Amino acid sequence: MRDVTKGNWNFYSAERELELGRELARDAERTSYLLLHPVVVDYVTEVAERVARNSDLRVPVQVRVVDSSEVNAFALPGGYLFITTGMLLETRSEAELAGVIAHEIAHVAARHATRQMTRAHIWNVMSLPLLLFGGQAGYAVQQGAAILVPMAFLKFSRNAEREADFLGLQYLYASGYDPVALVDFLERLKSRGKDEEGGSIARLFSTHPMTKDRVVRAEHIIERNLPAREEYVVTTSRHAEVRTYLERLLRIRSRWELDASPPPQKRAPRIQPAKNGVADGCP
Repeated sequence: MRDVTKGNWNFYSAERELELGRELARDAERTSYLLLHPVVVDYVTEVAERVARNSDLRVPVQVRVVDSSEVNAFALPGGYLFITTGMLLETRSEAELAGVIAHEIAHVAARHATRQMTRAHIWNVMSLPLLLFGGQAGYAVQQGAAILVPMAFLKFSRNAEREADFLGLQYLYASGYDPVALVDFLERLKSRGKDEEGGSIARLFSTHPMTKDRVVRAEHIIERNLPAREEYVVTTSRHAEVRTYLERLLRIRSRWELDASPPPQKRAPRIQPAKNGVADGCP
């Protein structure tokens, strides 16, 4: 198996990275509403495992479905994949879903999270002498650098996104899915982002920028590196079943919320004690 992390500094051993992932996953689970229905979870897990088998991932993938209308997906060190029901509903085919999963698996396979934390640690160590020996001037430099560091990490994040797209498209293709599905999905989100600023996909855009350059690069990767095949997996009946199930769940939930809302009233009813100590409402 090839090593896609070769040549990149990383202070975290595989064991430390796994422990970090477990801790972060526990925190994410405590602050999320997880959907546990096997119809959904088993299906997403099957798709994720299919992609993982054709990837550079060296740990088992562990799927968590978050019950949220937000369109989002993220992966944590150690192979923990979180995907929202909103994201599942946003995908129009199994290939699109597999593309999202492949991108997130690529982040884990390339160890992007701990590589970024290593860069942060190196920066802190390098900036320490400025504070110890630089006097007021050194302090001012460090304070100014504290504003610039996030911008440097944003640049690194963009590089990580490019690498995750590059690897993810390979994983998608190796799994038998049509890689163009991921491009279609990115283009649709980019188009929606212009119309829904601050909407359900805002958080996804903050961590996965949907730029024209990113879409064009993905198209070039497919054209230059992934020879066309006669047949691809585009979608399956199970993808349609899961989307139908989630849509029905949303409709039922909406009816519950509507039924639970109090009827409009011009004034609150007067309550007065009744016989036998039972309160009686008088209109």
